[in-house]
Amino acid sequence: RHIKDIPFFYGLNSMYIFHISDIHYSTDNPEGQAKLAKIVESINSQAVKPDVVVVTGDLVWKEHNEYYEPCFQALNKLNAPYLLITGNHDSSAGLIDAIEKYLPAHPRPEMDKYLQYAVDIDFVKIIALDTFRPGHGGGDFNEEKERWFIEQLENNPDKKPVVVLLHQFTLSTGSGFFDLHSGNWFVPFNNIIKKYRSTVKLILCGHLHNSLHSDIFGVPIVSGFSTNWAESLLNYKKSTPERDASRPLAYLIHKIEENRITTYTVTVP
Repeated sequence: RHIKDIPFFYGLNSMYIFHISDIHYSTDNPEGQAKLAKIVESINSQAVKPDVVVVTGDLVWKEHNEYYEPCFQALNKLNAPYLLITGNHDSSAGLIDAIEKYLPAHPRPEMDKYLQYAVDIDFVKIIALDTFRPGHGGGDFNEEKERWFIEQLENNPDKKPVVVLLHQFTLSTGSGFFDLHSGNWFVPFNNIIKKYRSTVKLILCGHLHNSLHSDIFGVPIVSGFSTNWAESLLNYKKSTPERDASRPLAYLIHKIEENRITTYTVTVP
């Protein structure tokens, strides 16, 4: 079925968004493939069932379009619909083409060349942004994308709570590795959030391989864990993340109610 036809498991006043990120799928990385399979198995076994799973970018490793097919084969084992956005290791054209081939029920891009779309799921509106910037770890949010984003925020006559998906964290993290290549591309995005913070209730992203929680003018922004490099630790002193092989895999569950958002961390041994 199309994602817009998804029924709710928990009535009209709550929904569950499961959040994974940074798969970095590669056929040369069997360990990463096994980790993704464990995450999918854990999501499917939860007593709480997802209304939707969001994957906040970097499905494949270094824009290798040939990796999309096996990545989608793994994700299609989810017992729930899922939504995708473009990460810096994907490419807009590559991911759009892969969605058309391997996930025809997924919302289609509403902008030329960019995987940007909006979808209403009962009482929540989800807006997905494409921040891919060729050859760069930082993002891109040009005037064309800004205009489209504002149009989607304005086109909300029922004032539904809005969840925004994008790949990069749009605040300083304190980590030189991620902050040095970020630039100031996200300043217009943050200013738009400030203006529409009465309806934007949650911003979900990835890129950091860790779960950071902060806020943009009071609107919570949360990054998801990587399903691949779970052992990556943000190091606030060095230019690259450290490793901790003892860390388990993890993903997030966001429970959205009319007056509250609760985020759970689920670890997978």
